[in-house]
Amino acid sequence: MRGSTDLIYLLTRAERLMSRRLAVVLDAERCSMDAWRVLRVLADGNGHFMTELSELSFLPPGSLTRLIDHLVEENLVYRRGDDVDRRRIRVHLSARGRRLHDRVDEEVQQIVAGLPVSPELLEQLDLLNAALDGSVATVSILQRGKALT
Repeated sequence: MRGSTDLIYLLTRAERLMSRRLAVVLDAERCSMDAWRVLRVLADGNGHFMTELSELSFLPPGSLTRLIDHLVEENLVYRRGDDVDRRRIRVHLSARGRRLHDRVDEEVQQIVAGLPVSPELLEQLDLLNAALDGSVATVSILQRGKALT
């Protein structure tokens, strides 16, 4: 029977193996994993504040600021003042950044398409993430034993 140690091992191994596969694609484009996560978030076209971008890209604020400075220099993203509060800055994907995102995303989708990822697996991972994030509603579902069984 598998226990919590197996869960940690399996999640870590899956993340590391996926990162290795993605690194092949990203290295060919001279794009880091951190930069890819930022580009992926910005690809929604909405622009994001730095605090939100930090959370969604799993980067601490200082590291994100340095990365955004680099991405601005590379003309992959740009900063613009918020329409409502001019003191706040939104980061947006540039046209060059969009082209890079689309090229890489096409290859990433091919990698993912070859994996045995079912809707049920995605739902289970979503429930797990919500529980780990402290979502009360999801935690109650997990406590009733309807998930991760």
